[in-house]
Amino acid sequence: MSEVKSVPTDYGRSRLTARTRWRAARRGKRDGRAGIAPEHYARQLERGLRMALEDLRSRFVTRNAAHIDRVHAESARIVTEYDHRHEAVPAALARFGGWVSQWRTEVTACQQRGLALAACADQELAHYEAARVRARRHAQARARRRAGRLAERRARARGDRRARAEPPELPEPTGTATTDAVISAPDEIWTGAPDWMLGDALVRRALHILEQRIGPAAATAGRGERGTR
Repeated sequence: MSEVKSVPTDYGRSRLTARTRWRAARRGKRDGRAGIAPEHYARQLERGLRMALEDLRSRFVTRNAAHIDRVHAESARIVTEYDHRHEAVPAALARFGGWVSQWRTEVTACQQRGLALAACADQELAHYEAARVRARRHAQARARRRAGRLAERRARARGDRRARAEPPELPEPTGTATTDAVISAPDEIWTGAPDWMLGDALVRRALHILEQRIGPAAATAGRGERGTR
């Protein structure tokens, strides 16, 4: 990570900052002139992105720890009332559904932020690769011109008056295929259902009771009623 420092501090909400674009282009020009393959930069970006996503999720869960504790506590109450005491507590069930719905809404917002970071990483790699390809082509053109001038001088030194042939194409260094310079898509945790921290057995059972009593749409409804039992 010595060169890639833009994840996530230099990223906007869903686009690159001007500083990040400039830095990616500068690195691309340098690597293009040196004939360095893009995979190294892509790996650096991907490593930075993974660290940023892990940090984003960790901070989100820590910041919302009280909310998820409330969901877990209410899950235990719902399961106790319906499965053990066989008593209906509709107000508590609606309240539980509201808390779950709010949690999923907040998780969805965090997932969208993570996907925006991934999109920015893809944009940065594209800026880098465009600059690298341009610099590489310019370097090849300069090398061809130098080879041509050298061939012409040698021909004059030998007294060869024939028109010199064009110098051969310079081969592209191996390992520079752009198709390999990609960043892997975020894990399913960022693209799947917003069910972070809802995998506990009590929570799953409470959600099942919620769907049975109120309907499948209850868990995605608005914030539930805050009432007494």
